[in-house]
Amino acid sequence: MNQRLSVWGQRGFTLVELLVVIGIIGVMIAILLPALDKAREQSKTVQCMSNLRQVGLQLLQYADQSNGFLFPNGMGWDNNSVYLTSPGDGSMSMTGPGGALVLADPNEANSYHYNVWPAVVFGSWDPPIMTCPTDLDPPPIAQHTYVLNGYLSYYNEKYGTPLPNHMSPSDAILMGEKVSGTGDYYMEYGDYAKVVDTVRHGMTIGSNYLMLDMHVETKLLTEEGYDQATDPWDFGNGTAPTPPQQ
Repeated sequence: MNQRLSVWGQRGFTLVELLVVIGIIGVMIAILLPALDKAREQSKTVQCMSNLRQVGLQLLQYADQSNGFLFPNGMGWDNNSVYLTSPGDGSMSMTGPGGALVLADPNEANSYHYNVWPAVVFGSWDPPIMTCPTDLDPPPIAQHTYVLNGYLSYYNEKYGTPLPNHMSPSDAILMGEKVSGTGDYYMEYGDYAKVVDTVRHGMTIGSNYLMLDMHVETKLLTEEGYDQATDPWDFGNGTAPTPPQQ
């Protein structure tokens, strides 16, 4: 009897049993990996929303010091705002995707002067909160993900003033997410189709938006067709007045 127990206690896995265990482990991994990937992407979306909230708080501070204007005008990704030696020296070139402006020599980025609006609002042209975690590989042109709604300047809007067409601030976009291959800092009249990334966080999820009442939401803006007169970032009448000088 003791001999039989000893033999049974020394018995190892058979090949079939080992294959069954390996198969079960493989099935469990196949089930868990998509869930882990989804959780990872969800965490990036949440971090992105947090970034937008922090940017919104900085813009409110700027508005307190700037007669209600939420951001400065005329400080975008162009030769007059980004230059190597002097404004308008042509050191940026139209060589990016879709004719986007890029630095003539990206390796000398630290040698350029950046008179872009984050330099005024944050004291740095590329603060980390201006980049979404989903926009890191490759890094976005101009090292930022978020783009301001230039229509606020077109309609001379200040924080807390009534919007055109009786639009609620909770429905008006202040900032959203841009296409990685463009360096724009403002989503201006005619830019929507080439600047705005409507599916940053997934084809069925959409992108994150900082609204004018300072709440952040994730929504999909591609359910309807787009033309210039139905730009979802525009809260006016489809025309583009000259931006005011602050």
